[in-house]
Amino acid sequence: MADDTDLTWDDDPLEALAREYARHDEDEDDFAVWTFDTGALDLPPRDPSVTAPPGAFPLEPASGSSPAPALSLPLGRRAAPPPRPPAQSGPASVWWTTVRNVLIVVAAAVLVSTIFSLWTRPNFFSDEFRAGLNKVQATQRVISIQPSPLPTDAHQVRIGIIAGHSGRPQDPSFESDPGAVCPDGLTELSINEAVARQVVTTLSQERYMVDLLTEFDPRLTNYQADVLVSIHTNDCQDYGAAGTGFNAASASARQTTRGKDEKLLACLISQYAATTGLPQHYGLTYDMTEYHTFDEVAIDTPTAIIETGFMGNDRAFLTERQDLIAQGIVNGIRCFLLPDDAGTPVPGS
Repeated sequence: MADDTDLTWDDDPLEALAREYARHDEDEDDFAVWTFDTGALDLPPRDPSVTAPPGAFPLEPASGSSPAPALSLPLGRRAAPPPRPPAQSGPASVWWTTVRNVLIVVAAAVLVSTIFSLWTRPNFFSDEFRAGLNKVQATQRVISIQPSPLPTDAHQVRIGIIAGHSGRPQDPSFESDPGAVCPDGLTELSINEAVARQVVTTLSQERYMVDLLTEFDPRLTNYQADVLVSIHTNDCQDYGAAGTGFNAASASARQTTRGKDEKLLACLISQYAATTGLPQHYGLTYDMTEYHTFDEVAIDTPTAIIETGFMGNDRAFLTERQDLIAQGIVNGIRCFLLPDDAGTPVPGS
């Protein structure tokens, strides 16, 4: 056959090769060998000296036909598909899935609550429901209580003791006021001052704040204290057998502090009698019940006046046992201030 023999193709070999390659795309082989019938190709004899290029495979002739020259088609290596990421599995995957789901739920809840708050009418809930909700929130609120400092300056008890007839007299024409005077010169003032000084000394030793006051002391004007006692002594007149003992009184007209005044008076009478052994004399004078100091001091200051004895029949006791007289008055004040600790004093102690 001449060299310019017309070539007739049953089919386009390259197109057929592409279709065949597509059908075997998922094949795991790296190379594919393609053979097809060349049809009526009449090619010159193969030159043995010509070798096929690397990677080419000979095409075998169909059975029963004359040998046909080999048609070699170079085939390249097929590109490997990109690796797929490995699927996550195990506890880490479960944990991540759980966390993601929780975040989604929280975000959805926040979004829904925001929309609900913006579009809910103020009167959507009833007053009873809102009141109950406020109670629940109040019980769940953390209460922080800050400790408050304790007061450093505790109340200090103040006691006033008046030495009867002491100090400057009310009448400026007199240089002094001795009080009652006995024929031998014994004065009420001397007994009152001696007893008052011992009372102040004893109470001061018990850590009380004690003021020793005179009869018309300027400090008595609106004087404020926890207790005030004025010490006096009966005169030297001969009252017979009845002229002995002590008597005491409180302000009869002070209705606002009558309760405290009566308590002070009761303590003073009971403790003085038990300590000194002297009987109580019930004769009260106007000067005692309407004692001027009652109207001068503050209305909330409990006050009382005591006549420690008679300078006639009780003279020896008033002059020789002034320490016992003072202790009786101290016991009466302590009974008023500390009723639980007063106890019952033993006479003559």
